[in-house]
Amino acid sequence: MRPLSPDDPRLIGPHRVLARVGSGGMGQVYLARTPEGRLAALKVVREELAGDPEFRARFAREVRTAQRVRGPFTPAVVDADPDAAAPWMATEYVPGPTLREAVRRDGPLPEGSLRVLTLGLATAVRAVHDAGLMHRDLKPGNVLLSPRGPQVIDFGIARAVEGTVLTRAGQTFGTPSYTSPEQVTGGEATPASDVFSLAGVVVFAATGRPPFGTGRPADVLRRVVGGDPVLDGVPEDLRPLLARCLTKDPAGRPRAEAVARELASVPAPTAEHGWLPAPVHRSVAAHEEEADQVVRDSVAHSEHPSTAPRRRRRAPLFAGAVAAALVLAAGAGLAAASPWSTGGEAGHDDGNERRSAPVPGNPDTSGTADDPAEEWDGETGFGSFVNAMAFTPDGSGVYVHTTDAMTLWDWESGRFRHRFDPQPSSFDVADDGTVVGTYADTTTVFGPDHGVLALFDPGGGAPEPEEYGAVSVSPDGSLVAMVASHPDAPRLYVWDWEEDEVVFTTAQEGPVSGTHFTPDGRYLLVRHQYDQPLVTMYEVASLGGDPRVLGGLGELGADWGPHAFSPTEPIVAVRLPDDDIALYDYESGETVRTIGTERGYRATAFSSDGRTLYSSGLRLTASGPSGGRVWDVATGEEQVTGDTLLVEILAVHPRDEVIATFAGDTLLLLAPDTLDVVNEIG
Repeated sequence: MRPLSPDDPRLIGPHRVLARVGSGGMGQVYLARTPEGRLAALKVVREELAGDPEFRARFAREVRTAQRVRGPFTPAVVDADPDAAAPWMATEYVPGPTLREAVRRDGPLPEGSLRVLTLGLATAVRAVHDAGLMHRDLKPGNVLLSPRGPQVIDFGIARAVEGTVLTRAGQTFGTPSYTSPEQVTGGEATPASDVFSLAGVVVFAATGRPPFGTGRPADVLRRVVGGDPVLDGVPEDLRPLLARCLTKDPAGRPRAEAVARELASVPAPTAEHGWLPAPVHRSVAAHEEEADQVVRDSVAHSEHPSTAPRRRRRAPLFAGAVAAALVLAAGAGLAAASPWSTGGEAGHDDGNERRSAPVPGNPDTSGTADDPAEEWDGETGFGSFVNAMAFTPDGSGVYVHTTDAMTLWDWESGRFRHRFDPQPSSFDVADDGTVVGTYADTTTVFGPDHGVLALFDPGGGAPEPEEYGAVSVSPDGSLVAMVASHPDAPRLYVWDWEEDEVVFTTAQEGPVSGTHFTPDGRYLLVRHQYDQPLVTMYEVASLGGDPRVLGGLGELGADWGPHAFSPTEPIVAVRLPDDDIALYDYESGETVRTIGTERGYRATAFSSDGRTLYSSGLRLTASGPSGGRVWDVATGEEQVTGDTLLVEILAVHPRDEVIATFAGDTLLLLAPDTLDVVNEIG
């Protein structure tokens, strides 16, 4: 979720708006509180659609029909106003991850869960069809997971948008990997089309990939029309049923009620967490806590607006992720949920307390190598979500930033060396060992021995920020980039801390996810959370005057969250919409190479010589690690095949001696050539 911006409405119809949930092709989605005190997901139509009379008529018709849909696996439409200046529709709020999020993060669902999923989807699709609707865009992102079963959302939306300015401009409402053959070839969409999509969603849940693969939309659609579905990895007992649902001829597919009937006699899983595996259950709990926290904060602010506590706010690790649960795939504990984001690369939640920076001249040195009596007090490994990692420049230690602490470890011996107290909300390390961290009231520069060297004060009557975050330090340690969060607009600062001079500052239109100096120190990249363009890159040498901005960075349509800079060339690895990796030359504005990943990934990192690119997998599976991949940058060829332990986030040793990654709450150090475990901590 995201906090409301000054431009967001506070009241829509009779419903009080609490937070932003996300956005899509049709409009913005808010978390709202109904007059009865219930939570609702309230979708407001985009301005260009609101001005289209044909859309308004279709939207009103689809809403009236959707209000008739009733069933245990379809959130009810609780209110709507298709005649409002900005038409809107409110549905029951379901706190939980989408199926796409859960599988990407935690791996395929077990067989028992797949049976419940298939039964629930079939029952939901039947309810939609019985009301006179068709879904037309059933996909993993439109299935929410909850303890009471899968919840199918956005039924009827694709029909309402057909023929509008969005589709005329080339935006499609129907996902290639899950679209039926008849829709691809221009035929009429029927209830059988939704059954085809339903089967594709279940295949994704079982294998982590759609039945006709991924890649360029044109290639995927050709396989949908003329290729055979790949059902490897689907449980044997489900495979025949799904194969019938994926038949090219709509007449050969079973109806939704037949699918439900075939599975109705199958007993539900008897696991501790009901039909959901434990990691997904924890994710649901995190979403519930997040929503509860938003409500508590809204009540506190409405009843005591002048004295309401200022809460610390934790940023998502990657841009474009909306309200993701902070749960590790291999069973790490549930992180404390906090609803808001400051845009920092790493975060910490400490309830109502605002962490202040260490006092200059009196640094906290507890836990350093000079004080061996200090021991790590973690009870079970690191015990919380890992936000970021970085090696010390000499390669002897690795910094680990979690939701609970920021610590330094000797990776060879596993010895605990230092704990930052208080913990910064985001941090970065320069090539000379300088460490910079952000706090509620300032940004602090630490020396290699972790003594405080400087604290930031913007001066000039600058308004007090809510919090500093999104910090980075230039490779030579001389410049610090950070973002100060303000109620009206965030502000970017570039600070020469030795001269105590702000060399550049500018307001940002929206939240900033991160700032990043390039390895050669020539450019500063500012990554925006959702505003376009998603990234802005400044030439550092021009920041003192009229700053030069590199053009074309936002034209890739890429997700800049899991990006990585090459240490030897002006190349950045970014994620394309189909999950492939683009190696992009940010100086020439050209894509040097595209690497087909065949599966999603969580993070990327280059080797110190720039010749190898590592990508981390999204999860550990029940049968073992699925992990990430290793690529030859020059050729794009995969260098390591099969499963690996490259999971979650990555950090590469400055001389390529080891790769740091996390599995559950254990820090793993892997040999770069074999990816075998060299050491584990936690």
